[in-house]
Amino acid sequence: MTFQQKVRDWFMKLIVCSKKDVASQNIKEALLSMKSFERERKEGYDFYLSGNLGIVDVDERLIYADRIDERLKRLIDFDEILFASRHSSKDGRKIVTTHCTGNVGRADYGGKPYSLAKPSPLTMKNFSLSVSEKIAGTDFEFTLEATHHGPSEISTPSAFYEIGSTEREWRNSDVAWIVAESMIEALNMNSDWKVAVGVGGTHYIPRQTEIELTTIFAFAHNFPKYTFDDLSESFLINAIQFSEAEVLVMDEKSVNSRVKSMLREISEKIGLELLRSKEAKNQRI
Repeated sequence: MTFQQKVRDWFMKLIVCSKKDVASQNIKEALLSMKSFERERKEGYDFYLSGNLGIVDVDERLIYADRIDERLKRLIDFDEILFASRHSSKDGRKIVTTHCTGNVGRADYGGKPYSLAKPSPLTMKNFSLSVSEKIAGTDFEFTLEATHHGPSEISTPSAFYEIGSTEREWRNSDVAWIVAESMIEALNMNSDWKVAVGVGGTHYIPRQTEIELTTIFAFAHNFPKYTFDDLSESFLINAIQFSEAEVLVMDEKSVNSRVKSMLREISEKIGLELLRSKEAKNQRI
């Protein structure tokens, strides 16, 4: 059977790993140990195929992998990308994170300015629920992150799934196993969630994280307080439409008057429900 015959009859969920990322390779090895995969090399890419799940190894850093979906779709059919990645931060927190990618203003770490990748909020939601339960009792904590870094030029639903924040954590085989298992589970869990775009908070968006874990809402793009100087009505409307969001959630404690007025105007203009975070918290699972 040819490579094309093996992959042509279904749309795969494709996990993209980077050979330049220690955590990414650690997660990949955990994934390969969980299922029986068949390896195929095609046009310089190493693919691992098992049913409707695929893994691909790429040479580039993931934050610079703009249009990777277009390149790979010449070789394989898939309808979603899960980027397995490291998370870096100076505070050295032991965390597992997930987030969408893109840039509001500058593009210092991949992608383009004022450009967003297509998000996959339902898988992010399921991953959040699964991994937060599995890491309970360990030294790791789970958090969402705001939308940041590249790749921004991705038209296929995607998100990053990360281990942080130093090389010691990136090489931790136990947490890599948990992340890998949660990624697989996320693709097979309930998807009856209400998609939201979030505005406000810090980079680790604690209120959105709490809402993600306890309510019916699944966050797509999130824009924290540090993006407010660059956040415009037209950009936010595009983000809402690109996310196919059903509700707009604002962290009322961190949203200034200009942004609050803008959110209300957007809500009225496009007929989208606007909720304060404390209102969203009431709609529990």
